[in-house]
Amino acid sequence: MNNKQEEMEDTNMKMIKAIVRPEKSEDVLDALLAAGFAAATKMSVLGRGKQKGLKVGDTYYDEIPKELIMLVVEDKDVDKVLKVIVENARVDKNGAYGDGKIFVSDVERAITISSGKDEL
Repeated sequence: MNNKQEEMEDTNMKMIKAIVRPEKSEDVLDALLAAGFAAATKMSVLGRGKQKGLKVGDTYYDEIPKELIMLVVEDKDVDKVLKVIVENARVDKNGAYGDGKIFVSDVERAITISSGKDEL
């Protein structure tokens, strides 16, 4: 095994996908940047959680606007990133229904398109 392969095995990466309220997404991104995690992708999404939507008066909304924030970090940084997201995505210190959800998954490979290099 060469040094590059050994380094790649030692650096396990995780993808973090956080679904947050639209009005909290900039707070989360700003806090991640301040914590040293500048690289992130944000997109607008629609969805519903366990509540199956929202009813306001006679109108039922089954697709609620949210923001999806994705980033890839080293294993050692996962807990720090999760803490930053949770603290900044909640509407108040105790949280509320609809504040969002975070998913963490393994990243097997990452290729930089411009160089074609395998980054992991």
